Amino acid sequence: MPSAYDGLYAWMYAVFRDRAFTATDFRETFPSPAPAKVLADFRVLGYISSEARGTYKVVPPEERVRRIVERADRMFGLAERAGLPYAYSRDTAVAIWTDFTYWTGFTQGFRPLHMDAASKDIPRWKEFFAAERAPATVEGSRETLFGAVHVLHPVAVVRSVRRGGVRVVPPAIAYAFAAARPYAYEPVLAELRRKARGGAR
Repeated sequence: MPSAYDGLYAWMYAVFRDRAFTATDFRETFPSPAPAKVLADFRVLGYISSEARGTYKVVPPEERVRRIVERADRMFGLAERAGLPYAYSRDTAVAIWTDFTYWTGFTQGFRPLHMDAASKDIPRWKEFFAAERAPATVEGSRETLFGAVHVLHPVAVVRSVRRGGVRVVPPAIAYAFAAARPYAYEPVLAELRRKARGGAR
């Protein structure tokens, strides 16, 4: 069942297609007690774009989907702006330590960004990601996940080093994670072992 906004978006696309429309056009077509607020919300949510002052166009569904996916792809590195200790970990750490030549643990529809965070900071992390309109969940939460999602793993102490502009668990931790899962990481175990022994570059 679509949300009220999704339903309205579908009708707006059916009515206006690629034709520019004004707030008056919208109000005459869709009775609303607060048309200005609806249009403002729709701009923020990416349902419509503003061609000029007071003139709008409905963003085509395929374009809106493309923008959503691109925005999800830009989620990596967002944690750096929070000012809180963190470390990308697990599958994400392996990807970072292999310079993104080897990345597994995701599906076509779900791209987890695993991140260790101090247990005491979890509420602040959730607030941060909510303010950034970026999906985030805590390990073990029961919810439907899709797109790029920061998966928060509460830890007592965050162990991290800097690599490629972000914080990530040290290579020894990434190697230990991969070595425990040789069926998934056998192709990069030698590289990770070398970096864990002090050859990180």
